[in-house]
Amino acid sequence: MENFVYHHPVKIIFGRQALDQLNKELTALGRRVLLVYGQNSAVRSGLHGRITDLLNGSGIELIEFAGVRPNPLHSTVQQGILRAREAHCETIVAVGGGSVMDTAKAISAGVLVAHDVWQFFNGKKSVRQSLPLITIPTAAGSGSETNHGMVITHDEHGLKFGFAHRHLYPRVCLADPSLTCTVPTDQTIYGCVDALCHCLEPYLTTKAAGIEFQRRFLESTAQTLIEATRGCLENPGSFTLRSALLWSSMMAMSPISTAGLGRVYHSLHVLEHGLSALHEIPHGAGLAALLTSWLTCHLEQFRVPISRWGEKVFDLGGAEKPSATIDAVRGLLESLGVPLSLGDLGLTEQDLGAVASHAAAQLEVRRIPGLDEARALEILKRAL
Repeated sequence: MENFVYHHPVKIIFGRQALDQLNKELTALGRRVLLVYGQNSAVRSGLHGRITDLLNGSGIELIEFAGVRPNPLHSTVQQGILRAREAHCETIVAVGGGSVMDTAKAISAGVLVAHDVWQFFNGKKSVRQSLPLITIPTAAGSGSETNHGMVITHDEHGLKFGFAHRHLYPRVCLADPSLTCTVPTDQTIYGCVDALCHCLEPYLTTKAAGIEFQRRFLESTAQTLIEATRGCLENPGSFTLRSALLWSSMMAMSPISTAGLGRVYHSLHVLEHGLSALHEIPHGAGLAALLTSWLTCHLEQFRVPISRWGEKVFDLGGAEKPSATIDAVRGLLESLGVPLSLGDLGLTEQDLGAVASHAAAQLEVRRIPGLDEARALEILKRAL
C-alpha cells in the first residue's frame, strides 16, 4: 500500500427527507444562494417548488441559474460566474446530475478569481478557494455530488477536460434516493456504466501492493452497482434499490476507493471525452462503446487484475484467461442494451482522427503512461 492522505470533508445526509435539512445547512453557510439546475426536470418533477417552499420565509434569497445541459459548457459556467458575482452570492446549491454538479463546482471556484476558469482545466492555474457548495443529486452515476472533480466542455475550442482539487469538495450533500426514482431508463443505465468504469480503471492501473481491502472494496462496489441497476430496470420506483445505486456510485468515485493505490489513471475516460465533446454522445454511452475494446487492448498489460475482476465481480470461478472477463463485460453491456461499438453510435473511420487528437490534447496536461495519440487511435479503430 502506498502512503496516502485521506481527505473527504463532505457532510452527507442520506435518506428520506434529507432535503428537509436544506434550510439549516444553508443558514450556516450563507443567505444569498445561487441555485444551479438543469433544463426542465427539476421544475417538471416539482423538486424546484419543494426547494422554494422549504426556504420561503427563512430569510434566504435564491438567485436562480437554470439551463445547464448534459456535457456542460464553459460558456454556461462563465454566465453562472457573472450571475453569482452580480448577485453577491455567498453559497451555491446544485440540483441535478453530474453535469449540474460540475458546473456548480466550476462556478464556485471561478467566481473568486480574475482569470478565465478554463485555466484550471488546461493546467495553468490551481484552485485556492471556492464558494461553499451544497449538492442535491437527482441521478446516480458520476459521484460528482460528493467528490472533488469536475468535467467541462469548452464550446469554442471543442475540448472536454477534467480537473480535480481538494477545494472543490461540496460542503454538504443532501442525498434522498427517492429523488432519483424518476430518472429515465437510459440515464440509469449510463450512470451505472460510468460508475463501473470509475471502479475498473483504478483497479487495473494501480501498481501498489498490499491493497486487498481496496480491491475488495472496488469489487463489492461494482457488484452492487450491477445488481442495483438490474433491479431498478425492473422496479424503477424502489427506494431500496435506488439507495443502493446512489450510494455505490458515490463510493465508486470517492477517495476511499483509491486511498493507498498511488497513481491511477483514467485513460478510458480520456478517450471518451473526445466522443462526447465532438459528437454530443451521452458520457455513459461513449464509455460503453469503448469499454471492451479498451480492455482488449490492455489485455496483456493488465492480465492478472482483469482475470481477478472476472472471478470476483462476475463469479467466473477463477478463470485464468482475461478474455473470459472481457466476454462477461460484453455480456453485461448487451443485457443493459447499451451501444457496443462506435459504429453503434453512428461514427465512421473518418471521425476517429479528431477524437484521437482530442485525447492527445488532454495528454499534454495529464500524462498517462502508455497512451499517446497513436495508441488512442488504435483503441478507437478496434472499437469501431
